[in-house]
Order: sequence, then C-alpha cells, then structure tokens
Amino acid sequence: MKRKKKAKKPKITLKEYLQFALAMGVILGSLFLFVRHLTVKKIEEINEINKNPGFTKGFITETRRNNGRWIEVRYSVKGVVFECHESVPDDSDKQEGDSVGIKYSIRNPQYSITELHRKY
Repeated sequence: MKRKKKAKKPKITLKEYLQFALAMGVILGSLFLFVRHLTVKKIEEINEINKNPGFTKGFITETRRNNGRWIEVRYSVKGVVFECHESVPDDSDKQEGDSVGIKYSIRNPQYSITELHRKY
C-alpha cells in the first residue's frame, strides 16, 4: 500500500504578513477612533446637561438586553416629545411603563440622561 504524499502548504511571505498587519491596523484603528468619538460626544452631552439642567419625568417605552440592559425612554419638554436610549444597571427593577426621572439640557432638550445613569 502506497502512502499519499501530503501537499506542502504554501509559505506565507513577508509581503503577505505586512499586508495582513496593515489591514488589521486600519480596522482596529478605525474601531478605536469610532468608539472614542462616541465617548467624547457623550461626555460633551453630559457637560451640556450639567451646565443648565432641567428636570422632568419620562416613561420607559422599551427594555431590551443586548450586551447589557438598555431602556428607551420618552419624555416631553414644552410640548415636544423626545426619546433617549440608555444602558442601565442589570439590578435596576424598572420595567416598560414605569416612570423615570430625566435630567436634560434646557438649551438642547434632546440631550438627556435618566435617573438610572451614574452621572445623574
């Protein structure tokens, strides 16, 4: 019985390693910049809220679990309805339909955080 010779795997060249490293660098760098942009934007919104805050009540319209627990809240300021989405602690007992305190920017009422946010 004859043994079949295994086909040799082609060796990866230095050029291919460099191309892979460059592609991964671009992907990871883009991801880092995107996450940083979102973080800086949220910090700016919270600073805006804290400069001139207003307070109101809102109602939780939806809860979901996706890499943590998220709620969607609807609130009204001077007759205009706004929505916000926020990550909340898993131990929070708030459910759909519950009321929740909202802290918002009087200048830009679309910027808001709920009473469940750690910076409230």
